[in-house]
Amino acid sequence: MPSSNVPLTLGGRLVALGGILFLLDTLLPWHRKCFGLFGTEVCDSESAWGTPFSALAALLVLALVAEVIAVQVAGVRLPDLGGTGWGAVRLGVSGTATALTLLQLLVGADRLGPSYGIAGGLVLVAVLTAGTYLRRDESVLVPQSAGAV
Repeated sequence: MPSSNVPLTLGGRLVALGGILFLLDTLLPWHRKCFGLFGTEVCDSESAWGTPFSALAALLVLALVAEVIAVQVAGVRLPDLGGTGWGAVRLGVSGTATALTLLQLLVGADRLGPSYGIAGGLVLVAVLTAGTYLRRDESVLVPQSAGAV
């Protein structure tokens, strides 16, 4: 039975914190354009969920956050993958999320330009990828402390 007080590793904390903040960041404007109209400024914006690459990146980040919570907090044991370890899978998913976020910045969103949300998203997905890198050698189940039964 898993211990209820299993601490998150440093990598797990970076994945959880960076991932949750990234998911909150997806609600901010990632693309925006403003123009003047009769003496007032009118703006149009799009969050990460309105563009394909960033929406897919957000789903991948959600999967990484769910995995770290399941493994390090709930103590769920993941199945053996055979030749490919979970560390490689995690790195592949976080690298793909990073690439999709960067691609969304480069491609843009129709007539809208980049906004502050996408800049924050790039920083946060980099934090998540760093945490995933730190977790590369972790087993699929964080060992319980010696005192736990």
